[in-house]
Amino acid sequence: MKKIFYIGFALSCALTFQACQSADKKSSTTKDSVQGDTNMVNGNHVGGSESTQSGLDEEGSTFLKKAAIGGIMEVEAAKIALKNAENAEVKNFASQMLTDHTKANTELKALATEKKVITADGLPAEDQIHLDEMKKMTGSAFDKHYIGMMVSDHEKTVELFKQGTLNRDQAVKSWATNTLKVIEGHTEMAKKIASDLK
Repeated sequence: MKKIFYIGFALSCALTFQACQSADKKSSTTKDSVQGDTNMVNGNHVGGSESTQSGLDEEGSTFLKKAAIGGIMEVEAAKIALKNAENAEVKNFASQMLTDHTKANTELKALATEKKVITADGLPAEDQIHLDEMKKMTGSAFDKHYIGMMVSDHEKTVELFKQGTLNRDQAVKSWATNTLKVIEGHTEMAKKIASDLK
């Protein structure tokens, strides 16, 4: 899962599905959502010095930054899916992603502000390019691409959030634990839909 979602959270993008040429092209040219550049804010690199003032260890700060990118990616991809998807299950899933990841992104931003960690407000360039390619896709090709992306991203996001649940900061640990349950539910939903689309 490139801000979870996705938080983002979640958190932004590797594809294993070969639904179309766009999917193939993307998988070889961009990084997945949870591996995105964690030092990007509105397309600009920012320093990491803020984490030294936050009280968080480096792992906690990095977790919040990666989750933020993943969460943004989940929300933006869901918006596209609501417009371009053909399958009703896919549309319903996208609606759920938009609701849950928007909530998680809001919580993450508040937590990051409290901990004095600067998180991205936008996506790294390669993730935005991927979304722009997705906007050109429609119908069943889009459905398979999007759900394939959701399975892959959420599996990665689950691993990211498992690390977050081990953080020594109680607030980070608690948020990661609660959000992980939601992400795990998304992962199972995405896998089921992917199976139905075959």
